[in-house]
Amino acid sequence: MDLFIHYSSLPHGKQLPDLVEELNQVMDSHGLVCGGTGDERGGRLDLDLEDETINPKYAQMAIKAYLQREGFAQDTLIEIGGMEIGIYE
Repeated sequence: MDLFIHYSSLPHGKQLPDLVEELNQVMDSHGLVCGGTGDERGGRLDLDLEDETINPKYAQMAIKAYLQREGFAQDTLIEIGGMEIGIYE
């Protein structure tokens, strides 16, 4: 299953490679960042949830918590199953 992060900008001091590495750690062995478009000024990151036995809601909650901790903008969205959810909702 795919999970997308739509962001308008990265938090101050964050670089895209750092974000990819940290997200891969958050996902542990249950998924990974597999692509995306954009840069530090905005875009989308594509994540692949590899372990289909894990409820995708847990991955969504883990990613959402990470993005909140890192101080992503209010308009950052997580998309899973065609449904977009704001990270602060």
